[in-house]
Amino acid sequence: MTPDGELSIHIEDVAPWKPPDGQPGRGMLLRTNRGDIQAVIHNDKSSKTSKAVIWVYGARGGFVGPGNGLYTELAEEMKSQFTSLRLDYRFPNDIPECVMDTLAGVSFLKATDHSEIVLVGHSFGGAVVISAAPLSDEVKAVVALSSQTYGAS
Repeated sequence: MTPDGELSIHIEDVAPWKPPDGQPGRGMLLRTNRGDIQAVIHNDKSSKTSKAVIWVYGARGGFVGPGNGLYTELAEEMKSQFTSLRLDYRFPNDIPECVMDTLAGVSFLKATDHSEIVLVGHSFGGAVVISAAPLSDEVKAVVALSSQTYGAS
């Protein structure tokens, strides 16, 4: 928390991380001042792009849902066109913390030359992306799938 009572998060380091078995993409830890965020990145290193999508899950977080792997499938299928970042929450079901995790993902992508970022969230994740989007100029679009509205601002 900042002296004026605002919540804040910043990335201190990025480290490799082994994603759960069967998960494609490269695992990484975003080491922040508020704890580590597990993430999986999908990109085609041979094609440089400024476009990215952050895939945000429901209230329980994780890397499986929605639709038993839809985000994973889309991230792999589209990696030649844009970078995908799938995040797991540090504190699932806590909207302010999940919004900060999402913004840490935006910060990471911005630092890696991505300037056109789309946030996609399902259910609880819909409220997270609706709340996170206005806090970053790099976020150009939001997709809320079967979103809850409670907590969305």
